[in-house]
Amino acid sequence: MLPRFLPLVALLVAALLPQRSPADWDYRTVEGAGGVPLNVVTAGDTASPPILLIHGFGQSHYSFVHQLNSDLAEDNYLVTFDLRGHGASGKPWAAEDYTEHTVWAEDVAAVVSATGIERPVVVAWSYGTMIAMDYIREHGIGGIAGIIFTGGQGGLMPLRMPGTEDPDMAELGEIRVLQQSRDLADNIRAGERVIDLLTASPLPERERELFRSLGLMVPSYVRRAMVNRSLDNQDLVERLTLPVLFALGAEDNPFQLEDAAELAASRGNVSLTVYEGAGHSVFLEQPQRFNDQLRRFAEQIRSTAVP
Repeated sequence: MLPRFLPLVALLVAALLPQRSPADWDYRTVEGAGGVPLNVVTAGDTASPPILLIHGFGQSHYSFVHQLNSDLAEDNYLVTFDLRGHGASGKPWAAEDYTEHTVWAEDVAAVVSATGIERPVVVAWSYGTMIAMDYIREHGIGGIAGIIFTGGQGGLMPLRMPGTEDPDMAELGEIRVLQQSRDLADNIRAGERVIDLLTASPLPERERELFRSLGLMVPSYVRRAMVNRSLDNQDLVERLTLPVLFALGAEDNPFQLEDAAELAASRGNVSLTVYEGAGHSVFLEQPQRFNDQLRRFAEQIRSTAVP
């Protein structure tokens, strides 16, 4: 049943985004944990070095449109997918389909296996940083070459957030209530408001409309389950010995920046880059700079890899 919905998504994107694609996108359906169908999207030559992109809460693989449609796909094999409950992937209704870290780990493992990628560089955004760590908790770091955390810290440090005296945090609190409401009208209002929290400056209207629509493809029961699970991975810090880069926006959570800087100062394999003028989505706000940094990060890892 799932593949029949893919043309509808493609039509929506065709109407909202410029038609510039140096690499063709290929779609497939992969069976994730518990038989959940996952919508997987790839760009580039399968023989090229792999990069796995994991999106965040309430979005989809289209979060990475400026990577998939860039020259990164000319010499890398880009792989991404819609998380369970999101986009064109399956949306099981039981809470345990989202609250157990093992289901997320096995979803990632299924995508890796089905696409045949070996030791990819992983780019994980926001809630996707938690899912990357779910995979590492279950499978270790042997199958990953390196990882970029952006818009999140993977639960490697205690989560600290500004208080409700911060206007953005007060707004986020109200949005979270609306997102989890069983009233679809509340969900729609949340979708209108949350877009402004993704970036430091407003997105073009075409992209705003796209991301609003994608957000509404995530049912409220999925959202309720996803926020009611353990997001603490501090016990995995010592196991994270591969190259790690935090690529964070200067206008995002200031505590996150402080914690990432502290971790980078204490561990030789961890580095931090701050994107001035960017917020929660640096790869979307400053795509050329991010793509260049991603390319350098991946090339450096490959150049120093032991044969």
